Order: sequence, then C-alpha cells, then structure tokens
Amino acid sequence: MSPFVSGEISVGRFLIKNSTLLCVDDDLGILEFYETMLGSNGYHVLLAQDGRQALAVFQEKAKQIDVVISDYEMPGMNGIELAAELKRYNSSLPVIMISGCVPLLDNIRHNVDILLSKGAPVEEILARIEFLLCLKREASAFSIS
Repeated sequence: MSPFVSGEISVGRFLIKNSTLLCVDDDLGILEFYETMLGSNGYHVLLAQDGRQALAVFQEKAKQIDVVISDYEMPGMNGIELAAELKRYNSSLPVIMISGCVPLLDNIRHNVDILLSKGAPVEEILARIEFLLCLKREASAFSIS
C-alpha cells in the first residue's frame, strides 16, 4: 500500500498542506513556538491564550479549523473543559492535549483524541497531527452527505 494519496498529501510524511490548527496555551512562548514550528511545516496556525478565547476563535472560524492543540492547565477553563465544549459543537473535531501531567489525564480521555506530554519531540507532534488529519480525511471521504 502506497503512502501517497492525491496531490495535497506528500509522499511518506502524510503532510496535509493548508490545514488549519488552533493552538491554545496560556504561555506566550509556547504559542510562538507553535506558530513558528507548525507554520514552517505548512500549517495555518490560529492562536488563543485561554479556553474562552479559543471558543471565540472557534465560533468565528469553525469550518476552517482542522485540529485543536491545547494545554491542559490554563486559568479559567482547563483543556479538558475546552475539549468538551468544542466537541459539543463538532464531535469529530480532533483534539490533541499536551500537558505535564499526562498520567492524570489518562482517566479523562473522553473528549481528547491524543495525549502528549510537555516536551514531546517536534517530530512526534507533527506525526500525531498528520495522523489525525489523515483519519479526518478518510472519515470525510466515506461520509454520506
């Protein structure tokens, strides 16, 4: 089976170009890192500093957002609460949670598709994003309108 599937996916890495990611973290340094790292890998990156801001961005651009990457621990609304709210609007929206307390999160995976620990290698973050985008693409290819 070839890893190549039509023009917008590159051979081998499954990079789906022009996908939009919503990145949520209360640490501006982390947001800048996401913007640089993900942007340089062909993604459109939207940023939010907390759950409430992320919901506002999502409500404005819901049809454009392909994957959400969120920190767990944030003031006001934590990442799990944000994921639950986002899934209420779009149950198929992929959510990646990144946190320093991953063992605690294993019990609350209901609204989170992938859990990563803080400090995960860039290659792992990119691979997980690409995996979710491929799953989303496959699911939409088989859905009946």
